[in-house]
Amino acid sequence: MTGNIGEWSELYTMFKLLADGKLYAADADTNKIPDIYYDVLKIIRGTGNDKLEYRRNGEIKVVNANTGETMCSVPISSFVEQTNKLLQGIKQKKSEKTKGAFELPESWSFAQSINCDTLKAKSQDKADIVLMVHDIMCGRDDTFGFSIKSQLGSPSTLFNASGATNFTFKVIGNKLSNDEIAAFNDFSKFKDKFDYLHSLGADVVFIKTDNETLDFNLRMVTFEMPKIFAEMMKCYFEGKSSMISELIDIVAENDVIHTLDNKVYLRHKIKELLTNIALGMVPAKLWTGDYEATGGYIIVKDDGDVVCYHIYNQNAFRNYMLANTRFDTPSKSKHGFGTIYEENGEQFLKLNVQIRFIK
Repeated sequence: MTGNIGEWSELYTMFKLLADGKLYAADADTNKIPDIYYDVLKIIRGTGNDKLEYRRNGEIKVVNANTGETMCSVPISSFVEQTNKLLQGIKQKKSEKTKGAFELPESWSFAQSINCDTLKAKSQDKADIVLMVHDIMCGRDDTFGFSIKSQLGSPSTLFNASGATNFTFKVIGNKLSNDEIAAFNDFSKFKDKFDYLHSLGADVVFIKTDNETLDFNLRMVTFEMPKIFAEMMKCYFEGKSSMISELIDIVAENDVIHTLDNKVYLRHKIKELLTNIALGMVPAKLWTGDYEATGGYIIVKDDGDVVCYHIYNQNAFRNYMLANTRFDTPSKSKHGFGTIYEENGEQFLKLNVQIRFIK
């Protein structure tokens, strides 16, 4: 079995939680909160006839969820040992700057011995791992799906770019000549493109979100969100900042919308948008408002520690999302944006971004 760092990190999370038996909450800076944790009772993998439960009670019992048959029993100490070996294996591959998928034979052999036949849990939603935990705050047992983000590898993508994430802007001010359009399109860096555009006495204004479904999903947060998001995108490509938190403040000062306190309003709404994206919203699928990762986020830190942002603690989760995300430029040629074109005598520009974690 081969997998990249993110995929091996999902298996590591499973091993780690079964070894430790606790999932700790984190503050907005991913620091473990010692007094807030969830006892891990079992991990559920697979669906239908392949559904297995990894029950933790003095040892780890692998049970067929449909028949109740115990497939095997493994000492917790074995999971502690294999967790450490898997972490070292991932770190070794990272230090070797291994790109793409790689093998970790001993870790995979142990996984197979506990009837685990895939690195990633089989799921069609954003829940990478399903846990039954005991919540000491509420005094009850609940089952939750968590999305896993690993800091062991390169920063992962939160919002993936595609043709469905193009935004159309109209060129205003001075109309560009064919030679000026060609010069604009020839610049490789977007800051140079916009500096040149402004030097010609021209600018762009947001016209529409190209994909109607994405437009609807954005408006589920607030009706003005397409305009807000587009303005943040424009500021990013003008070279003002890539950090989401800083772009919000710039847009607030530009008075794109009019509220009693633009900064407070925009920060709240962008936190809501990032939470929606993290827990279920994707650009080209109609967003119903229901979270698919019902528990929240699990973060695999670069030191191997595992912490979570539970949906119950929304303030810490939302503050983490805002402080740790940035805009990134996807492939211009692949997604068809970044060049000025003419339609019916008017000039337009498509822009497109993806959102990444900073670590």
